[in-house]
Amino acid sequence: MLKSLFIVGVLLVLPLLSQGYAGQVNSFIYHRFDETRYPSTNIDAKIFAQQLEYVTAQGLEVITLGEVARRLSHGEELPDRAVSFCVDDAFRSFYDVGMPIIRQYGIPVTLFVNTAAVGSSGYLNWQELKELAAEGVEIGNHTDTHPYLVEKKSTETYAQWKQRIRQDILKSQQKFEKNLGTRPTLFAYPFGEYSDAVVEIVKELGFKTAFAQQSGVIYSAHNRYNLPRFPMGGPFATLASFKTKLAMQPLSVSGEDSFDPVIGENPPVLHLHIAGQKIDPQRLNCFVQGKNRCWVEADVNKGPGWYQVLAVEPLTGRRNKYTLTFQSREGDWFWYSHPWINAKNPAKKVTD
Repeated sequence: MLKSLFIVGVLLVLPLLSQGYAGQVNSFIYHRFDETRYPSTNIDAKIFAQQLEYVTAQGLEVITLGEVARRLSHGEELPDRAVSFCVDDAFRSFYDVGMPIIRQYGIPVTLFVNTAAVGSSGYLNWQELKELAAEGVEIGNHTDTHPYLVEKKSTETYAQWKQRIRQDILKSQQKFEKNLGTRPTLFAYPFGEYSDAVVEIVKELGFKTAFAQQSGVIYSAHNRYNLPRFPMGGPFATLASFKTKLAMQPLSVSGEDSFDPVIGENPPVLHLHIAGQKIDPQRLNCFVQGKNRCWVEADVNKGPGWYQVLAVEPLTGRRNKYTLTFQSREGDWFWYSHPWINAKNPAKKVTD
């Protein structure tokens, strides 16, 4: 039985992350620039410029997600503290508004492209993507049709679903090879949705890493196929929010059960293993989206270092998450977030 419920979170004796995980990358995801018709995924160009100005003024190292992938796949440590920038969907506003600002500050960027949309209204065409790639913009795969990957059609068997998803991603790779002369090794899940089975498909197709959309900090021991990114859209697309998330450090989880975010029983129970020294019992907070609350306690059935997280009420909406934050006595903030997908709730037919 989970106990000790608090309105805004949970405060308990819990070991903090092991500081043996050297290096971190705070990655930020963008979609649209100066497209006020789409407020949830838009950022004001002036604010975006202020964010890049801040990174430059702080002298922070900026690396591509490809470099993140290379280091993680080779077991190399990440930089002590670095930043990565990426953009999903290849909307025209990235080319017209975002890219000139990026050029001004000389910041490397990764662009995840869903290939079926290339050349259609509001999206970049292949010639423009080729120009960007030649300029140094790193291109990643965002599928062909931008589907909800965890969704199985009512008439599909599991084998048919798996073949459809696999073929969608392969078709995208073939288009990249035909039009850009290369196949990306980086993958981003549309809408940030994945499952154990989707991850296996991505691995089988040879991608080095895959990126979701839950907030969090990438660290050297991170699972390479659910890497977090801080969204910069809507109410989060401010300079203040950017600074706050840039200062975050990783709450390094060395084990999580379930890794799969697709909800079975609702509310779902999350089991986490966090190794390290004990900390102040009133410094770990648990948050869940909506008018809900969550709690944490030691998981005696799994043994030392294991904890379980549970919301009070069933999770609402299509996508939700459990977020744990901790402030050390020195004032540093640590962050961990686990996404949840309620596939029983209809997916909105919108682009992320």
